Amino acid sequence: MPSPKPALPSSRITPELAQAVAAEGLMHLFRMLTPEGRFIYAHAEGDPEAVLPGYNMLRHCGTLWFMLSAVNALNLPLLKTESRALAAGIGYAGARMKRPGWAPGLAIVTNGQIKLGGVGLALLMLSEYRVARDQAKAQPARALAKAPLPAALAETMAGLGDYALSQERPGQVADFHHKRALTDGEDNGFHSDYYTGEALFGLIAGGADPARTAPLAEALMQRGYGIDVQSHWMAYAACAACDHSLVPDDLGRRYLGQLLSAITTDTAYRERCESTPIACRSEALVRFLWLDRRHPARFFTADQRALIRETLTDNLALQLRWFQRGQFRKGDASDKVQIDYIQHNAMAFLGWAMLHA
Repeated sequence: MPSPKPALPSSRITPELAQAVAAEGLMHLFRMLTPEGRFIYAHAEGDPEAVLPGYNMLRHCGTLWFMLSAVNALNLPLLKTESRALAAGIGYAGARMKRPGWAPGLAIVTNGQIKLGGVGLALLMLSEYRVARDQAKAQPARALAKAPLPAALAETMAGLGDYALSQERPGQVADFHHKRALTDGEDNGFHSDYYTGEALFGLIAGGADPARTAPLAEALMQRGYGIDVQSHWMAYAACAACDHSLVPDDLGRRYLGQLLSAITTDTAYRERCESTPIACRSEALVRFLWLDRRHPARFFTADQRALIRETLTDNLALQLRWFQRGQFRKGDASDKVQIDYIQHNAMAFLGWAMLHA
C-alpha cells in the first residue's frame, strides 16, 4: 500500500501553523470534556452529537496530560468553566484511585483491574497539574480549580509512584507486572508494549527517587526495550533519563540513535493511512529535538538532527490530511474522532511549535 499524500508541503509546517493546530485540538477537547469530568470519548467527524461507545482511563489521563501541557506551554488564561472542567477531569481519575491490600501506594482501578500504564499516565497528568498550580501563583488568570483527589497532590503522586515501583518482578530488573486484579493482585499474563515506558516516564516526570528510576532506565535502554515497536513512550522516558543524567551519555546516544533509525528507516506506519500511528512517531521525533535543544550536540549529531527535522515535518504534513476544526479522525477508512487521536496528534504539533518559542 503506498503512503498517503500530505495535506500540505512539509515546508509549510511552520511553528505558527503548528501552534494553531495544537490550540484548535485543545479547544475541541474542552468541548468533549463534560462538567462531570468525563469525556465524550469518541464521535463521528464534524458531529460531536454522534457519540460513539467506549471509554478508557489510560486515554482519559493521557488526554488531560496533553490539555494541561498545552495550557502550561502556551501560557493560556482559563475561563472558569474550563478550569472547573479540567479539575473535574482530574477528579474523575482520582475517584478511581484505590489502595491495593497487597501492594503499597495508589493505583487507578477500572473494572476491578489495575493497569500499570494507567498509573504512569496519571502521574504525567498530575505532574502537569502541579506545574499549572505553581504557575497560577504568579498569574491568577491561569488558576485551576482544586481537583478532588484521594489525598493531597504530593501524597497522591507519591502513592502512584510507590505502586508503580512495587510492580517490578522480584529478581527481574525492569520487568513489570502490567495488569493485576485489585482484589488479590492476580496477574493474568497481559502484557503491553507500551506500559513500561509510560510508567518510567511518569515516574521521572513525577519526581520519583532517581536512585530507583536510574537503574530501571539503564536496564531498559541497555536491552533496547521499545525499539522494535518504535515506542514513543520510551522515547519520552529515555529523553527524560538523559536530561536528568540518570543514564550514561554513551548509552543515551546509542539507544536514541537506534530508536531514531527504527523510526526513519521502517516507515510502514505511514502506509496504514491513519493519523495516530504517524503522530506517535512525531511525538518521539519532536522529543528528540527538545532534548537536543536542552543539551546541544550532546546526544545527536548534525546529520541526525537534520534527519529528525525532515522526517518530523513530513509526518506533520501527513497528519493534517486527517484534520479539521480541532478534530483528528482515525484515517482514510474511518471518520471516527477519539480523544487520544487528538491527544497524540495535537501534542506533536504543540512540541514543534514550542521548539521555536
